[in-house]
Amino acid sequence: MHRNWSNFPFPPARLPFFYGWVLLAAATIGVVASIPGQTMGVGIFTDFLIDVLGLTRSQLSLAYALGTIASGFALPLAGTWVDRFGIRIAGTVAAVGLGLSLVLLARITQIIDALPIGPFAAIFVCFLCLRFFGQGCITMTARVAVGKWFDKRRGRAVALMGIVTAFSFNASPNFLNYLVRTYEWHGAALVLAAMVGLGMTAITVLFYRDTPEACGLAMDGAMVPDSDSGEAAPTEVTAYEFTRGEAARTLAFWAYTFGPAAQGLVMTAVTFHMAALGAEAGLTRNEAYALFIPMAFISVLTNTVGGWLSDRLHLKWILGFMMIMQAAGIVGLAYLDSATGRALFFVGHGASGGLFAVLTTVPFPKFFGRAHLGSISGLNMSIMVFASALGPFLFSAGFDYFGSYRAVTLACLVMPVAIAVLGWIARNPQELPRD
Repeated sequence: MHRNWSNFPFPPARLPFFYGWVLLAAATIGVVASIPGQTMGVGIFTDFLIDVLGLTRSQLSLAYALGTIASGFALPLAGTWVDRFGIRIAGTVAAVGLGLSLVLLARITQIIDALPIGPFAAIFVCFLCLRFFGQGCITMTARVAVGKWFDKRRGRAVALMGIVTAFSFNASPNFLNYLVRTYEWHGAALVLAAMVGLGMTAITVLFYRDTPEACGLAMDGAMVPDSDSGEAAPTEVTAYEFTRGEAARTLAFWAYTFGPAAQGLVMTAVTFHMAALGAEAGLTRNEAYALFIPMAFISVLTNTVGGWLSDRLHLKWILGFMMIMQAAGIVGLAYLDSATGRALFFVGHGASGGLFAVLTTVPFPKFFGRAHLGSISGLNMSIMVFASALGPFLFSAGFDYFGSYRAVTLACLVMPVAIAVLGWIARNPQELPRD
């Protein structure tokens, strides 16, 4: 039955090339489709939501933080569902859920008028759904898919994915800003709901497949002979398959979780408050969002090179470089009112952001195997979601206390320094002695 489902609506093994490349394209679109549930997608609506809901910026940031944290608590369970039901079913549910969440966002004022619910509670529920299905589930299933279909070519696959996703993520604020100007904020939300709820759902159903073995294939493209039971033989050799609990007891898990999480914390704060950060630096809204354009090209370059190097170098070097560039970007953000600061901002965060996909996709199947990849990725994603929840609220609280964003920005420098040290001493768990 599982094999028949893998061959619907067409058998991947009959294609004249490795189906993993088709799945990689679909997974790449999946990561891009998560943008409306990412902070850069939600952040474009921030000022409009403040106006229509009658909330302060700090109140909206708190609702966003609480909604994101609540979604983070559910992600480890969602990761377990990915292992149990497969990426195809999990990805379909995630796409439908994100589409409906965007409809909820577009109709938030009508819902408040129709139901006995206040604006804070209503937007909290909306943020919870957007973050769970968008930043969490869609992204997680796409990255788990790549981890299950590629082994020796995993870095190359991530590099190709990153060419599209890095540019898309950094260019998306301008595209979303265009949708808001053209259709107003609620119309833009409905356009995005149709793109994700209909478009991504169709792509997931048609092109996602759970594992290459279920399709009679092997990782990276080798054919696998059928066994007597009709199932494909396993092809990847892993010294040890870690459970989620075992992975969480290694330094490597935390080093390669905290690195992207720190990037997420800062960049979610930036995208959520970009208009206000730009205004403090003397930039117009359009000038502030224009800084994401050069960042996109730098992200594409570093993702491509980083993905290629991840198949050849120890990952601690890539993590260390990411932390150096993240520190440079933080300094640039603190001094965004100068040309040097703006250059440091988009070069530093562009480079570190370009390595985000590499370090959230490559390490975990390499370190911990594929058997429990969904649940391990769910815990990893949960922590990154928690970090992203703190970013906008910490920056908003820092502004309220200090009267400026600079102090709270510079305080973030402690993160890349500490993570670089942790990454340096962490070893590949497959090389550690076990009882």
